[in-house]
Amino acid sequence: MQALQTVNKISFKNILFLTDFSEASNAALAYAAGLARRYNAQLYTGHSCDPVILTETAGTNILQEVEDNSRARLEMLARETGPKTVPLFARGSVAASVPYWINEHGIDLIIMGTNGRRGLQHFLMGSTAEAIVRSATCPVLTVGPHVTTRPYHDFRVESILFPTDMGKHSEFGARYALSVAEESCAGVTFMHVITQDEAFQRDRSALVETTYQNLEKIAPPDAREWCNPNFVVEVGDPVKELLGFAETERPDLIVLGLPAGKKFNGTFHSSVTYKIIAGAPCPVLTVRDVTKHN
Repeated sequence: MQALQTVNKISFKNILFLTDFSEASNAALAYAAGLARRYNAQLYTGHSCDPVILTETAGTNILQEVEDNSRARLEMLARETGPKTVPLFARGSVAASVPYWINEHGIDLIIMGTNGRRGLQHFLMGSTAEAIVRSATCPVLTVGPHVTTRPYHDFRVESILFPTDMGKHSEFGARYALSVAEESCAGVTFMHVITQDEAFQRDRSALVETTYQNLEKIAPPDAREWCNPNFVVEVGDPVKELLGFAETERPDLIVLGLPAGKKFNGTFHSSVTYKIIAGAPCPVLTVRDVTKHN
């Protein structure tokens, strides 16, 4: 991972908040409204009503009633959120509706809540959240069940955790982490976890020292004037170390960089990304790399 020479300021102009009217969605709404105010962005509240779920047991009248009720709830939610909030309603699956909304409204950030259970072996994001994180071309902010802090008027970020595997795609994610930090005058912790296998195969102390040096290269020189970067290297299980650090230090935001062509497929549930999103004590911003690497 090469050093960033400068930080390009990133601004969110069109934010899409996805809701199924559940408690998990309501928890994420405060972050959507707060970020929209912070960036003076247009906020869209999106809901997709999938009739396929009900067609086997419900008649046409019931389906129309469900759709009308969903529309009414969405419009009310938009009014209560703010006078400039725009409701977006669609029939069909959310996974099919989101790409259309992204293209139609220039969405540059998606915000949604996730389901979950306590314990590393029982993390559940929910099928909708999984589909969006897997496929979205724009950054996605997920608010999981372990997030207890809720913003009232503005989502203020004072501390950011940026875990990195040191891959090329992490550079793109680092730009977002540093840009948000600059916008909010927040501190950033750059963290890498060396697996036990890696530490066993090489000289442990030398590997840790080299990793520290590589981490320190991520932040451009001038970033030290406004983000107070911190660099952490641990050895162990990446998920346990990262979540343990987050539980202890309580960052306001975790930023994860994802490769452009990353295909999780059946391995998604066992991935570090999945477990961090499902178990984090703060919102997680996943950023897919859209740059071209040689």
